[in-house]
Amino acid sequence: MTPRSTNAAEVGGLFHVGGRLTIAMRLLKTRQRVALVVLTLQRIAVGLCDLAVAAGMYLLFLFLQGRSPAHHLWWMPKTTLSAAVITSILVVCRASMDIVSTRSVTSQIQKLYTDLLLRLTRGYNDMHWSKFVECNRSELSSHALYTAREASEYYRRCIELTGAVAIVAAMTAALVYESLTATCVFAVVLGAFAAVHRLFIRGTLQRAAECREAASRTLARNLADMFSSGKEIRTYRNHELFYGRIQKQAQHIAVSNVRITCLPQIVGSVADQGAVLLFLCIIVAVQIRKGDTTQLLSLLAFYFVLSRRLIPLINQISTVVGQMESSFENVKIVESELGACQRHRARWPPTHLPDAGFAVQLKEVSFSFREDVPILSGIEFSLRKGEVVILHGPSGIGKSSLLNLIAGVSQPTKGVIQVDRANIAYVPQEIALLDDSIRNNLLFGLPEKSNQELMAALATAQLSEFVAALPFGLDTSVGDSGALFSGGQRQRLGLARAVLRGAGLLLLDEATSALDAENERKILENLKISGKSVVLVTHRVLTHVFGHRVYCFQNGRLREERPATIFEHEQTLAAGVEC
Repeated sequence: MTPRSTNAAEVGGLFHVGGRLTIAMRLLKTRQRVALVVLTLQRIAVGLCDLAVAAGMYLLFLFLQGRSPAHHLWWMPKTTLSAAVITSILVVCRASMDIVSTRSVTSQIQKLYTDLLLRLTRGYNDMHWSKFVECNRSELSSHALYTAREASEYYRRCIELTGAVAIVAAMTAALVYESLTATCVFAVVLGAFAAVHRLFIRGTLQRAAECREAASRTLARNLADMFSSGKEIRTYRNHELFYGRIQKQAQHIAVSNVRITCLPQIVGSVADQGAVLLFLCIIVAVQIRKGDTTQLLSLLAFYFVLSRRLIPLINQISTVVGQMESSFENVKIVESELGACQRHRARWPPTHLPDAGFAVQLKEVSFSFREDVPILSGIEFSLRKGEVVILHGPSGIGKSSLLNLIAGVSQPTKGVIQVDRANIAYVPQEIALLDDSIRNNLLFGLPEKSNQELMAALATAQLSEFVAALPFGLDTSVGDSGALFSGGQRQRLGLARAVLRGAGLLLLDEATSALDAENERKILENLKISGKSVVLVTHRVLTHVFGHRVYCFQNGRLREERPATIFEHEQTLAAGVEC
């Protein structure tokens, strides 16, 4: 290789390292960067204590042999007893500093993980709805839980690596003081070892880390698909399809983990034992060169204490460098995810309150997920306080999109929405229930409320008698996603949750689709006499009688219909007439 290509490779390596540090530091806030610097200095101070202990042991053994140090400085011990006391104090200080430093590093890394976890969670939650629905939920959970944790570990390894390198440099300087020749040999061996690691180990570790992350994401998706399709899998008996997918990704992860785990261990073992042999050679070479057998015990003590710390540091450096290859992949993912969240962050429009006597007003409102596919166009709509409005039409025509706009889940591409969003309760068709008690599912973040208030909300949703008959009442668990409740009970629990919030405007998106006719009738009657404003999206024609006004969707627009009697609705349903 020519000198020019060598220089290019070195410059490329420097840019590579600099680029990694730039990405890693971009994730941190200023105070977090300062904290990392302080923690790194703490780790270096622990290493300097080791060096001081080695020097203290050297002086102690000189005194034990009846010799004195070559230089008599004012701060140096003058007797064997004082040397022993000072060395003992240094040992205690070193142990104390190590404990404090380890605790500080662990605490800071846990805080950093919590910060990354919350930033990802907030970022996903603030994403524009059209982008959020394109994301895989299991991947989002995996990024927040596992990727953020592994990314935070990268910074711990940065602290350990930087501290270890600085300590090795300081100890090497001490070796230079004792023997320049031996130190040069030591440096050449370490340089050769680093070159081998960079050329043959680093690339393999990086590819293994990338493969593991990709396989982990795919495995998370496959598991989520399998668990969410439990009924169909048991019906079709197609378990093997999912088992095969899971086994394939698990094998990829296993192979990658073996490489990521074993390669640094092999390298560390070679470094460990090689350093021991190297130190033995250094001791022999130094002693032969000096030819002073009376100083042998002091040199052995000095090198023993120094090597006791230096050899593990060399092992640690080689291991941490390998681990950082894996961790940095997670840093890149977190940085990329946070960047995507920022790019697609929803821009909340200014709040426009409705005119007096109205719950919501829409003026020339249009909406589309993509510019070339309009969903709503020029919607003019108003809802008076205490009024019940029915929206109906074929699936996919824009009914749910309209409710999302009113609730603030989505933002219109044109037009103005006048509504008090602090006074809205929204009940989707698929109720999201916590794996928790009925009580906490009703509260859903509200301050604690009395049992009477909770039961009153359940009574409005025709669920109070069912809950009262349960052995644990309001403290009964609903299971994962409400698996212990029927579809109708889940919907009624969602309705009770909305009623409990005391909002003046209720948005119900097929919120009674799983109910029988009698329960649906009673609930709608309760809502109609409650004085709340209600927008109800439904496919059931018989529910239209409960609305003060009925609207039909046509070509992205609303067309008001004449409120009909139950008899007329039954005739319409029998005739199969569709708006």
